[in-house]
Amino acid sequence: MTGRERRYFFHRISGFLSSMLSIVFWLMLIFGFEELSIAIFTVIAAVIHELGHLVYLKLSGADYSLRGVLSGFRIKPHATMSYKEEMLLFLAGPTANIVCALVLLMFIPFCPIFFIEFMFINLITALSNLLPIEGYDGYGAIMAFIRQREDGEKHESALRGLSCLLIILLCIFSLYFIDRFGGGYWVFGIFLISIVKELSKGLSKVKNVDL
Repeated sequence: MTGRERRYFFHRISGFLSSMLSIVFWLMLIFGFEELSIAIFTVIAAVIHELGHLVYLKLSGADYSLRGVLSGFRIKPHATMSYKEEMLLFLAGPTANIVCALVLLMFIPFCPIFFIEFMFINLITALSNLLPIEGYDGYGAIMAFIRQREDGEKHESALRGLSCLLIILLCIFSLYFIDRFGGGYWVFGIFLISIVKELSKGLSKVKNVDL
């Protein structure tokens, strides 16, 4: 097997694993919590997050399509958006979770304990999505901001490097979390998926150049 054939083989394998890991992630999310309520709240927070993006698109009058995938939903605007509009679109999801958490905070004295859990899950959803990791809202918002600058290309490379470094570090940290507390398998699943996708993307670029 030649070098090009090996790279193509690993590209196909990594692409297959990337699609299968989405299923593994949802299994980890459903069965990885001792309390089912936390898993349910996490899914609801994810729905609120996506609704934030949709509300922004509705308010801006943009035309878009919505399609379900294994890892959630994909929202695709049909028209080209300005960099400022892209930034606001990316930030709309985390903002929806933060607003939900603030509303719950106002009613904490009157709410049962599981509402407090839901508030924190919304905050965690917002903050985690603001991480500068490729595929996350924080990365997209920063990238849209960078592309407005004349020296944007240099900063884009730095942001991609930071994204890869964070994925690796968070994957290692999640293993420590599992070893230390005996839980959090779904967190490891998220970053393992990200690593496989980065590997698949890199091999895809090699494939396009060499094959």
